[in-house]
Amino acid sequence: MATAATMANRLRYELGDIGRSFVHQFVADGTTNRFLVPYSPLDGLYLAINVDGVDVSADVEVEEATGHIVFDTTPAAGDVVIVAGNYFKYFTETEITQYICDAFAQHVTFHTDSYGRTITMATLPAVEEYPVIINASTLALYTLATDASFDIDIQAPDGVMIPRSERYRQLMQMIDVKKNQYKELCSQLGIGLYKIDVFSLRRISKTTNEYVPVFEPQEIDNKSPKTRVRIPIPTYGNVKPTPTTVVQDLNVYEGDAYEFSIRLDFEVNNLTPLAQIRSLPGAAVVFAEFTVTKPNITEDGDNQRTLVLSLTGAQTRLLPGKSYYDVQLTDTDNVTHTYVSGIIFVTKEVSL
Repeated sequence: MATAATMANRLRYELGDIGRSFVHQFVADGTTNRFLVPYSPLDGLYLAINVDGVDVSADVEVEEATGHIVFDTTPAAGDVVIVAGNYFKYFTETEITQYICDAFAQHVTFHTDSYGRTITMATLPAVEEYPVIINASTLALYTLATDASFDIDIQAPDGVMIPRSERYRQLMQMIDVKKNQYKELCSQLGIGLYKIDVFSLRRISKTTNEYVPVFEPQEIDNKSPKTRVRIPIPTYGNVKPTPTTVVQDLNVYEGDAYEFSIRLDFEVNNLTPLAQIRSLPGAAVVFAEFTVTKPNITEDGDNQRTLVLSLTGAQTRLLPGKSYYDVQLTDTDNVTHTYVSGIIFVTKEVSL
């Protein structure tokens, strides 16, 4: 399963922007709280700062791009400051993550899986991870090329010439190579920005505007039940509004008990939960209702923010192949707010 962090590490390997460790020591002058570390960009999250043997990392603001550190309290004159951590060659962690997110969004635009669900980074097929890395590296190289475009050639009176613009040309050549590499992979695999979407080969009923099911062909003497073909559903350019809830789809096996937890950003002790399952939002019939429990409160009070939702095996047998649910919380003033919603996909059981 891909994450933004693992993809960011792979992008750094692709760009040759691997983190390097350093230790820098200097003596404070007692007048300024802003110092320049001669390494940048910095990995501010794991930067360790020590003043006369005392760790003050939490009390220092780090400007990752420039390498400056700013103390909340000015160190006294003569204090020995030791800064240790990692630095990179080109990009900060924030910039690398942004390139990954932008490349991923471009790669999966208007594409869904076989159930019609929007593809997330967690559900991205493994074979598509590297093309996303290639696309992200192209975006990163464009940034470097923009910076290099401001360099001009230097020609000295003695005839010595420094062609600084050559760096820009080399970057643009590398961008062309990466773009062609991404295009070739996407064209061969049928994915990403160069995927060919077919809209006219699947029939739609003129009376109901519903897809006509497609089944796998089988031999004439094969009397087993037909297998439905799960074809990715195109969006037809439809742009869905941004949901106001946290969207979490569930995969349930028919006849099996099911349980999952929701971690919220606030305490739920005084809130009344309600979570129902219906065929469609607004449908009159309730297929099942989640049993919502609040775990025993631990010493640190962490479970005060957790809800556990569960279904019995008998309840999951009542669910259709696809249904909808949401989780509502009502406070003591009888004000209700919906925090989580999604689709439940049910896999039919074999052993009854």
